[in-house]
Amino acid sequence: MIEKILLAYDGSENGRRALHVAAELSSKLKAELCIVHVLMHGRPSKELVRMAEVEHLVAQAQKALPPSESTRPYDLLGPRSDGQSARVISIFGDLLLEYAKSTCTDMGATVDQTQVRTGDFADEIIEAAEDMGADLIVLGSRGLGAVRGAVLGSVSQKVLHYAEQMVLTVK
Repeated sequence: MIEKILLAYDGSENGRRALHVAAELSSKLKAELCIVHVLMHGRPSKELVRMAEVEHLVAQAQKALPPSESTRPYDLLGPRSDGQSARVISIFGDLLLEYAKSTCTDMGATVDQTQVRTGDFADEIIEAAEDMGADLIVLGSRGLGAVRGAVLGSVSQKVLHYAEQMVLTVK
């Protein structure tokens, strides 16, 4: 029986679909939903930059930062000369979790807890599932394809392979 679901949410298009699946499962199964976001490292993905524009996250993030001459999402998310990169990434992580929690709650899910983590994406998702006592992990598949996935490594593949819980990847 599934009593607790962990949603690993990254803000991508597949992540958004996973969010909807996890919320629906939580609602229908009357299972608690935990949401985790692992802070990105390196360059921001094109999907995150696009989502930041669409969801108006840039404007929200800029309220918490010193004035900047650029309002372009990539400039805000990318390496910054003012040394604020880690803070910006952390703010975006908090905003993504806020969005995910709100959306899931609106869909009838019972959100038990949310958490921002730092480290290797897959390792942190697996550890969060263990820490929170999840029975099921739901996450989006990036859909990089077999060759790119094998070369770059795949978070969803690693979670599927190493997690002790059931894993549902959403495309």
